[in-house]
Amino acid sequence: MEGFGTLSEVDLHEVWPDEARDLTPWLADNPAQLGETLQMDLELEQTEFPVGPFFADVVLRDTGTDQRVVVENMLGRTDHDHLGKLITYAAGLEAHWAVLIAERIRPEHRSALNWLNSISDEGSGFFGIEVRVYRIGDSKPAVSLGVVAMPDDFSRTARHAPKQVTEVGARYAEWWSEFIPVFREAHPGWTNAYLNKAHPHNWIRLPSGRSDVRYGLFFSNPTGALNYRLVAEVLVPNGEMLFPQLLEMREAIEGSCDLDLVWDPIEGKQASRVAVYLDPADPAQRHRWPEYSQWAVDTLGKLRDAFTEPIKSLP
Repeated sequence: MEGFGTLSEVDLHEVWPDEARDLTPWLADNPAQLGETLQMDLELEQTEFPVGPFFADVVLRDTGTDQRVVVENMLGRTDHDHLGKLITYAAGLEAHWAVLIAERIRPEHRSALNWLNSISDEGSGFFGIEVRVYRIGDSKPAVSLGVVAMPDDFSRTARHAPKQVTEVGARYAEWWSEFIPVFREAHPGWTNAYLNKAHPHNWIRLPSGRSDVRYGLFFSNPTGALNYRLVAEVLVPNGEMLFPQLLEMREAIEGSCDLDLVWDPIEGKQASRVAVYLDPADPAQRHRWPEYSQWAVDTLGKLRDAFTEPIKSLP
């Protein structure tokens, strides 16, 4: 066995000489790394986002929930100025999540973030992240993001009355808890979300590489009765603008896959979708879950293969 290299920490200023000109652009260009740390699918919304007379460093979107994430970053140890800016930007932008990134989070600022989390509602909160850069020998530098403060859902649940989860919601949470690990193994790197999180809803959303198009999977019962079906989709929230341009590529898209695509402008709504259906697919029939799971893994993969380039070509 060959000898091991020596792991050494790199001075952040060697990698990012200037906070605004170097660190902020790196965070904006690498939302997936921060998303992996936060278990979110993050996409850039804007850098230097105006908040009154001030500007937020980086503003992101969690594509799974469409919630806004505001980031304040700095080199060195945290200070009152950056923490105050983070709170101001989060309030001004109505962000669900606020992230303070620094080389070191001072103990008093970590305590402040923990206190803010203690009074925040479920589904929102503050993160403190320490950034490090390491190198093995003469290798390229590698960035490490370590969470030192985060929302404590367990203690929050203990302090407040837990929300009632219906029998149907509990079934969906169980289904996703079984499906997501299978999906992530089949499509590594596609999503950072949902793992180890109860999700008592009939849908999930998956990133496409841009914030105005999503992939999705959901159970639907269109008649309101019991004839459920499983739907894999390409969802265009602002369909009036982008859906017609996807339609222009319909022949090429359909020729690139063997899916029975249904192009649905969803009358009466702004959103539009291209969908594939497994019908029937009743989530109450637990013995069929492996069948549903394999269909969803295969179908979502084929949708992604067929739509990746057309989505990239949209203006």
